[in-house]
Amino acid sequence: MKFYIKQKVFSFKDKFNITDENQNLKYQVQGKVFTIRNKLEMQDANENVLYKSQKKLFRLFANYLISEPDGGEVANIKRKFSLRPKFDLSILNEELTVDGSLFAHSFGIYNKGEMVASISKKIISWGDTYEIEIFEEKNVELFLFVVIILDQVIHEGKKSLLNF
Repeated sequence: MKFYIKQKVFSFKDKFNITDENQNLKYQVQGKVFTIRNKLEMQDANENVLYKSQKKLFRLFANYLISEPDGGEVANIKRKFSLRPKFDLSILNEELTVDGSLFAHSFGIYNKGEMVASISKKIISWGDTYEIEIFEEKNVELFLFVVIILDQVIHEGKKSLLNF
């Protein structure tokens, strides 16, 4: 299954649209304004909240928790120390890894060495645009939400590098 994530450029808060191959809106992700925990919510096309995320504070490397609307934790994303973007990803008690290219334009999500999703960022686009191909039917929404959180973590890293 292929999906496309497009970040809205002229928005006061982080806002992403997720469409299918036919450009039909499937999901939206919106950030909360003025929060240091970088809170995000994923909604379906009918605006029902599917997942929420928030950044854990006071960590050397970024760490995000994903939960269901009722608060039950379903995933954890931890950035690893590396020149290339690398993450440990725990989804519903499955341990996966995320491995990115040097300039963070492509990623793979792996389960025991087998690629379960691939992510590629369009280099020339207005706002961040990603193409995601998911190779299994389960956890599709979670994988899509993970891509947006990866985008957030990478942008946080670039901002901190500019502050030195």
